[in-house]
Amino acid sequence: MNSEYDAIVVGGGPAGAATAIGLAQRGYQTALLDRARFPRDKACGEFLTPQACHLLQNLGVWNDVLAAGARPVAATTLIAPNGTTLRHEPANGKPAGSTIRRVVLDAVLLAAARHFGVDVEEGFAVRNLVRGEHNAVCGISGQNADGEPKILTARLVIGADGSHSAIARQLGLVRPLPRLQRVAIVSHWRNVSGDCDSIEMRSRGDLVCGVGYPHVGEGEKNAEMGANVTLVVPTAFASQIAGRKGDFVEQTLTQHFPDLAVQLAGAERETAVRTIGCFGHRCKPATFDGGLLVGDAATFIDPFTGEGVYFALRGAEFAVETAALALKTGDTSRKMLARYDSLRSELRQRYLLCDLVQSVVRRPALITHVIARLKNSPAATDRLLSVLGDTRQPKAILHPSLLWRLLIPEISH
Repeated sequence: MNSEYDAIVVGGGPAGAATAIGLAQRGYQTALLDRARFPRDKACGEFLTPQACHLLQNLGVWNDVLAAGARPVAATTLIAPNGTTLRHEPANGKPAGSTIRRVVLDAVLLAAARHFGVDVEEGFAVRNLVRGEHNAVCGISGQNADGEPKILTARLVIGADGSHSAIARQLGLVRPLPRLQRVAIVSHWRNVSGDCDSIEMRSRGDLVCGVGYPHVGEGEKNAEMGANVTLVVPTAFASQIAGRKGDFVEQTLTQHFPDLAVQLAGAERETAVRTIGCFGHRCKPATFDGGLLVGDAATFIDPFTGEGVYFALRGAEFAVETAALALKTGDTSRKMLARYDSLRSELRQRYLLCDLVQSVVRRPALITHVIARLKNSPAATDRLLSVLGDTRQPKAILHPSLLWRLLIPEISH
């Protein structure tokens, strides 16, 4: 591994890997560093929206993702607190998205990065940023997998190290969103039976539950039906979760989501249950002299809508476009990189919608009302879910008259 690069990307998840691949495809010498050793699992809803699948095609890795076991999803199902169920299949007849285990997806993307010439170093713990002329960031220091100190320099440093980004915090760019402080608990189940052809979203008061059905086992030949059950709960539940994550999941399903508990009664829960603090934040700006932030490092709003991987991949496209121009011109100043913040305005609308959805699903009467309205309006349902599937722009749903019809109960006389 060299010590000098055009770009160093810190973080090997979808945002970081896609950014590194994009820069390498454009001929830039790129390093990709991650503290973990792969394959590694991660707490995630493991859903790819239709547009996320398209972005993976653009990146040149979709065939590899399919070969690794990505499974198409036929529909999106919304289940209100009173049991009212809305199942929606896209009007265009195409899948509503795909599911794939993150341990598989991340390994595919990392292998693709190596294929395109990225220097990938696993087990590398980044400790500090290296600064150069005018205090601009020009590299990183840390420890490699053998515990040896190491300094890498680059013309550009890109932080893709997740919602708890050390890069963003060292730079003092993080702006917390206190109303979005939650804890996510992700469990996986094997030998699942029943209707497994949709992604499902349920809520009970301040509890939210998302269910997807990814293949368990790598590749189509070894695959069996599995389930990803993601609970998102207030941080006040943390003391109940500590030391008993599996028991907490099963008790919560039995008490608050009994239909799902019945479906999973004959399934086998995997021992590993993962938690992650969903500490909502945004970085404004997401750029700095010598680099930028991408993916959850730049903005994190718990995506009940299942758009997390899309946010990562679309943000990576913007990062690559901006970084390539900066490297070509030799100007990696914050002023030059500000173009990236402008491009991200498209994502800001989606984050706004995501925030709005969060507010609705945690109000039982309101989400019940909205689902009832959607059941009576197939056109509005298709519009909303195509926006949440990232195939239409948020302005298609963020319209005052439509929001009024969906959110405001009719006054009976």
